[in-house]
Amino acid sequence: MRFHGLDLNLLVVLDALFLERHVTRAANRLHLTQSAVSAALGRLREHFQDPLFVLVGGRMLPTALMQRLHPDIHQVLDGARGIAFANVRFEPGQARRRFRIMASDYVMAVLLPALRQLLAQVAPGVDLQLLSLVPQRGGEAGGLVDEALEQRHCDLVILPHAHGSERHPRQSLFEDGFSVIACADNPALAEGLTLDLYLAAPHVVRETGCGAQGSMEAEFLAGQGLDRRVAVAVEQFGLIPEFVVGGPCLATLHSRLARLYARRFPLRLLDPPLGFPATRQVLQWHACQDGDPALVWLRGLLAEVAA
Repeated sequence: MRFHGLDLNLLVVLDALFLERHVTRAANRLHLTQSAVSAALGRLREHFQDPLFVLVGGRMLPTALMQRLHPDIHQVLDGARGIAFANVRFEPGQARRRFRIMASDYVMAVLLPALRQLLAQVAPGVDLQLLSLVPQRGGEAGGLVDEALEQRHCDLVILPHAHGSERHPRQSLFEDGFSVIACADNPALAEGLTLDLYLAAPHVVRETGCGAQGSMEAEFLAGQGLDRRVAVAVEQFGLIPEFVVGGPCLATLHSRLARLYARRFPLRLLDPPLGFPATRQVLQWHACQDGDPALVWLRGLLAEVAA
């Protein structure tokens, strides 16, 4: 359909190019050929009399005009999605759809593999694209969720409730406490774990880089005026057991994650010597997709898996 000389179908291509910054990845996202996307970009450049993207270091960077256009394109496409999903039934067994989910590597490890296994049984045509959630210190409250849903077109975001957005609906998913992991044959813990032993031991922690938020247990300890020695800091939860096994290091992890690692590594699980508060993970989605029957179904499936 043309509107004042612009083929509105091309807006979908423009949005994909903005998100992927790569013609081939945009083509894969849209289930089109690379040549079709390149041709569409050519028509868009002709219409707007602007290159829209310039190639820098192998990436397509948006021009100033493209950066101004994208919020309006996003709004138009979101409105179109709302119309498209009106009064539509969703049949999981026949569905062909890819959901884009942002979550921490902790949530990915303890929740999303089970979701994928369930999808293979009830909705074999449904696929997942998983994006890493990295909270940033000093950002506007809820800004990470707003960006993920409004700019990066995520279908769902899973994150701690304290970092949620007030602009979009949310649903509690699960709560989790904390456990300490140690090497199974750590001789210093033969009599158990006391607060003095805990604070004196070397620790492995997750830190997400300069200016980024520290771990939740680190914030709690700081609030209690307690200090511990951080022997190793890594950016991924999945690396932590590698530095605990075979040595004196301890690590404080979400209990679900600690139990998962204890099944894979020679680890011993211990109760923390102080009362770390439980954390609550919530699920958020764009307000305009509140009635999308496919997302309603997927949210229910996630709640079932989390329980």
